[in-house]
Amino acid sequence: MSGADAKPPEHIQTIRLPINQADIAGVEACINSGSEDCRKCRIPGQSNLSLMNYTLLREALTAGGITAEVVPVQSPNSERSRKMIQAGIADVKTDWVFNISPAEGALKTAPLFQSGEIEKGLYARPGFMADDLPETLEDIGTLRAVGIRTWRLDWQVLESLPVASLISAATTRQMFSLIDAGRADFTLLEFSSQEDMGREIDGIWLYPITGIKVSLPATQHFMVSDQLDDADKVVAALDRGIRVMRDNGFIHRCLVNNGVINPAVENWHNLNSPHATTKPAAPAVSTQ
Repeated sequence: MSGADAKPPEHIQTIRLPINQADIAGVEACINSGSEDCRKCRIPGQSNLSLMNYTLLREALTAGGITAEVVPVQSPNSERSRKMIQAGIADVKTDWVFNISPAEGALKTAPLFQSGEIEKGLYARPGFMADDLPETLEDIGTLRAVGIRTWRLDWQVLESLPVASLISAATTRQMFSLIDAGRADFTLLEFSSQEDMGREIDGIWLYPITGIKVSLPATQHFMVSDQLDDADKVVAALDRGIRVMRDNGFIHRCLVNNGVINPAVENWHNLNSPHATTKPAAPAVSTQ
């Protein structure tokens, strides 16, 4: 299913994009507002990654030559969204390269995000380690991490760090609650574009530990259902759109205005860079 040189169809009525239920209200509010600012990544501090992905998909389709209405459909989590694509009840989503398999009903575009381009902070309670900031990989050896095991890449990075323990949570809300209750010290989250880089769920605020970060060592692509009409042509059009967005800086603007690329952390120490100290042993793992 190459379709590399195929011309795209002139019109596709709708393309269904699965959206996390925690983000869908913000996406729908943008769509209903009619504002091009929120649909063009022009507003700093949005911090809604689902809205960013909606924007990137919409722009890539247009730049690739396809006229389509991108329609959000609610999904409880990324794993369910992936299954919706594979079953043909949703059409396109962003996903990591290792989650996209033609054998499971999915096609992939060229990389939307390059390996290492997306960075995350070690998010903890307010003021955590404020007086004893870590400077090296070994400095986090006493910390207890929490993550979601099905978030394969985040979990891989957490396992690579020399933390004291690693807890598996079921949801993002549970991660926040475990940290708030003092049962874990930190988790990995995308940097917020807010001035203090804080992130909040259910009134619980977490903030990045100053001076350290990690990068995610994999590419991210658009995952396209092979049950979508003209799926090969849609992939070819998205490839063209990705090249245009990369060349004109649109992808970078979206990443910056949503805090995924945060200039404030440019000089922070990357714990899983090739120059970071490797971990001597695996942390103890438990499941909540």
